[in-house]
Amino acid sequence: MARSSISRRTLLRGAGVAVALPWLEAMPSVAGVAANDSGIPTRIAFFYVPNGVHMPAWKPEAEGALTELPSILHPLESVKDRVVVISNTAAAHCKGKGGSHEPTGGGYLVGDKCKHSEVPEVANASVDQVAAREVGWKTAVDSLALGIDPGSRGDHGYSGTYMSNISWRNKTTPAALELNPRHLYERLFNSQPPRRPDWNSAASKPQQQRPATPASGVVDLVREQAQDLQRQLGYQDRQKLQDYLEGLRSVERRIAQSESEPFGHHADGLASDPLAGVDDPALPKLIIPDGRGIPETYEDHVSLMLDILTLAFQTDQTRVATFMFSYEKSGRQYKEVRAPGSHHSNSHHNNEAEKHAALTRINTLHMQLFARMLRRMAETPEAEGTLLDHVMIAYGSGISDGNKHNNDNLPLLVAGGGNGRVGGGRHLLLPEKTPICNLYLEMLSAVGVQRDQFGDSTGTLGLA
Repeated sequence: MARSSISRRTLLRGAGVAVALPWLEAMPSVAGVAANDSGIPTRIAFFYVPNGVHMPAWKPEAEGALTELPSILHPLESVKDRVVVISNTAAAHCKGKGGSHEPTGGGYLVGDKCKHSEVPEVANASVDQVAAREVGWKTAVDSLALGIDPGSRGDHGYSGTYMSNISWRNKTTPAALELNPRHLYERLFNSQPPRRPDWNSAASKPQQQRPATPASGVVDLVREQAQDLQRQLGYQDRQKLQDYLEGLRSVERRIAQSESEPFGHHADGLASDPLAGVDDPALPKLIIPDGRGIPETYEDHVSLMLDILTLAFQTDQTRVATFMFSYEKSGRQYKEVRAPGSHHSNSHHNNEAEKHAALTRINTLHMQLFARMLRRMAETPEAEGTLLDHVMIAYGSGISDGNKHNNDNLPLLVAGGGNGRVGGGRHLLLPEKTPICNLYLEMLSAVGVQRDQFGDSTGTLGLA
């Protein structure tokens, strides 16, 4: 039992920084939307993988209980009781004119077709931003739009903005995509506004010395107040706070390490993008980020971003997020998993066994990184359960088979307990071409946003 009650909005402060706290037993239950009896609200996120997946290695053989997982899903084994694999959804709104990848990325979370234009315009705000408008005022940051790669040029008369942004605040404005771990960390723990990343080469302008920021030691700056707070807490809360601060220290050390590394992973990973070497004045220049603040490997970059997202959910800094493993039509090369050629070229497999195998390894790498985050959430105590019990995370793609560019039979799963709204450990086989917007409608309801329809939805899926 906690010795005293502390406010849910208590912050640790020091030298210009403010650090939110995780959920503690000493905090009284709060009136939160879509919350269980503990008063803990549901947090939702939408994870996106480009270019589809190798479906034979994704889809479980039978409906019902998840027993033996297919190879791509095998990394989820330890948390499969908190996972629902959903088959036969469709995103008809992702089908465009001429091009496939641009309208798929631009329409995926919007639930309607994007405009066939080199000036980006979607039909309305995306589902995450609809949620953020309703619940974002309750948190320090209304929503997060996170990614790893900077995006690419459009084609077939479409804007490239569609491929690198799935989150849209309104018809013409995508949510600012955060790719830099330090900027994300500062935004969450020093009340910094979102900043558009500066990907200009260090060689193109003088290198400026960065001022000291929270990422250089925010835990040290609030140490004294943290020690004072520890004395007010019971044993379990003291342990939770200690584990949380250790998590912050780990993130800080990794950010510092990435800034000391001269090269990031982008220059090598995106070198095989088929548009990287195209010199066409009619096309915007493809800017590849340099190494400033970017970890040396793709895996380290993803893991660091997802660890910061986990901290954001743990401290209720935000309740809504999106994450892109790369841009749609991604030309990233995954040498680390022996996948020669670009991701996009491997997705155009032409039924070649080698490309099937390479694509499966790429898909499995993404799932390994996602599963790592889920395990961390499952190890984070929250009320009578864990953080994983109180999130609802959709993971999928707007394309099924990259060779066909089809927008039905989509790869899709939902992870987390959703505060009792998601009954995991099963494969849900829906009628063919069930709108994916049915899931979006259910996720809106999970955070307390009640709507009769979103996009082409025909109802909810009934995931409980």
